[in-house]
Parts: sequence; C-alpha cells; structure tokens
Amino acid sequence: MTKYLNSKKSGILLLVLLIASLLFALYYYVILPKKDEVRAKEASIQSLQTEIKSLEQSLTSFDEQLEVPMQETLEMQKKVPSARAVEQVLRDMVEIEEVTGTRMESLTFNNYDEPVANANVDQTNTVAEAEAKVNEENQENTETPPVSTIAQENIPPELKLVTFTFDIGALTFDSMVTFLKEVEKLERVMKIDTINMTIPGEQEKLDKEADHTIKATVQITTFYYEGQE
Repeated sequence: MTKYLNSKKSGILLLVLLIASLLFALYYYVILPKKDEVRAKEASIQSLQTEIKSLEQSLTSFDEQLEVPMQETLEMQKKVPSARAVEQVLRDMVEIEEVTGTRMESLTFNNYDEPVANANVDQTNTVAEAEAKVNEENQENTETPPVSTIAQENIPPELKLVTFTFDIGALTFDSMVTFLKEVEKLERVMKIDTINMTIPGEQEKLDKEADHTIKATVQITTFYYEGQE
C-alpha cells in the first residue's frame, strides 16, 4: 500500500514537473520573445513619434520662414501690381476726387504698350464714364501723349511704366494739396512727375463773376511688373 502511494505521489510529482517544464518552455520560447517584440515595437513607435515631433517643428519653422516672404510679396504686389490695372487707377482718381471736393476735367494715358481704349477694362458707373471720357478725349487730342520723366533705360526691362496726365480744378488751395497728398498715400506707387498750377490773381478774386477755380495740370507715373507670377 505504501509503495502504491509513493508511486502515485511520484507520478503526480513528475506530472507537475512536466507541466512546469511545458509552462517554462512556453514562456521562454513563445511569451518572452513576444514581449521582446512588443518592447522593440514600442521603442520603434516612440522613436517615430520623436521624429514626427521633430518634423512638425521643422515644418512650423519652415512655414514661419515662408510666411514672411509671402507677406512681403503680397505687399509688393499692392505697390507694384503684375498688370497695368488702369481701371483701378481710374477708380482711385475718382474716389479721391469725390473725397477732396476737386474735379478732374481731362485725363490722358500713355502706358507705353497700348492705348487705354484697347486695355481689358471692366468698369461700371462713374469709372466707366470716366474711361469713356478719357477715350473720347484721347481720340480728339492730337498732342503728344504724356512721357514720364523717368529714363526707361535706368529701370529693369520687366518694370513697365504707365504715365497719365490730367487737369484738375479746386475751389481752395488746401483742396488741391489734399488731392495730391491722397494720391501719394495710395498703396500703388504713384510718382508725381510734374505739377503746373494756375492760381487766380488778386483782381480775379475781387471780381465776383470771375472764375476763382485753382487749376493744375498734373502728370503721374505708376508702375507694373511683368515678371510676377
């Protein structure tokens, strides 16, 4: 009986040892490699996350560096557009005329490439009327078109000139000065080439029926850059 019990205990012990060996083998050959693989993947993921953060920082820095030239380019395009934009010049002149209480009596363009009548201009109301008046006067006017005082050989070939001259009337000298200052304040670069002003004399001021309007002939040159995208 004792031998039977000892034999049974030995069998159970061997079974336990066998199960323990199988569990150890399972852990060592299956579970442990999987854990190592998981650790390796976690390390790889962490490394990728670090690289992603580094790339994001680099992209942010690049965007910030790129944003400055883009802003500068946009600002420059406001000052020197990539097209003649004659219609915008007309709009600006009409707007300044209304704000300052002055009156433009004639307007003649010379954009060195083609007459204003052939330009691609989409305008309405006052601007359209102003351009129609300009075109009509240009057709009737046999005088030489305005020529800028800037020597074209001294500027880059991509930088084009648009010169225009106009007669303007104002009831006061301050209104005339305000008109010219408003022209200089425009975002687009406007160079006032010449100003020929006529001011009523003392006798004309005393004569109630005389024309007291201060008149001036102004020539202005603006620019556009053909090389811009």
